[in-house]
Amino acid sequence: MAELMLSTPMRIKPHGTDTIRDVTTLKDASEILIDWPQAERGPFYQAAREQVEAALEDKAGAAQAQEAFAALCNHAGVLVR
Repeated sequence: MAELMLSTPMRIKPHGTDTIRDVTTLKDASEILIDWPQAERGPFYQAAREQVEAALEDKAGAAQAQEAFAALCNHAGVLVR
């Protein structure tokens, strides 16, 4: 897996925790997606997962992957501003 840095680091508060996590790479984003609650997986999750994994495999752009991951986090209410 590639270690692609996000253009803008993100801070999220994963579901069910009080811990704030810094997301600085697409690998970090991928790890968060793996742990994402099953009940919360929908179209935003699927789009983010596909984009992040494709970018890690050099099959898609990192910017699009970050945008999809940010959209998911924003939609799920886990993005820390």
